[in-house]
Amino acid sequence: MTTLSAPNEDLAARVLREVDYPQRLVGYRMRERMGAIQVSLYSFEEVVHLLGDKCPYVNLQRLEQWIETVTQDSELAAAIANVIQEETNDRDRMLRIKTLMGERLCQCKQGVQS
Repeated sequence: MTTLSAPNEDLAARVLREVDYPQRLVGYRMRERMGAIQVSLYSFEEVVHLLGDKCPYVNLQRLEQWIETVTQDSELAAAIANVIQEETNDRDRMLRIKTLMGERLCQCKQGVQS
């Protein structure tokens, strides 16, 4: 079920691009023996991939800001803000946000192929 409106070409291009070092997002892969492994994320797709990890961590307020300022996707940023407010734990928040971001990524890739 689609919950986000179709992106225009400009938004799709921003979602599919890689960003420079100053615009990167930092996340973590949590591991039992190694602890938190820092990961620099240079693209929207890398963030989606991290959120699909078995134990990811991203500061969700920073993620919302990153979506708003770097990809300039106000609709997705607002949807993420709603998820942060509605869910009571980070695991459920990240699962829902991964679904939303995955949907946007698919929309953008399909738009480029069309």
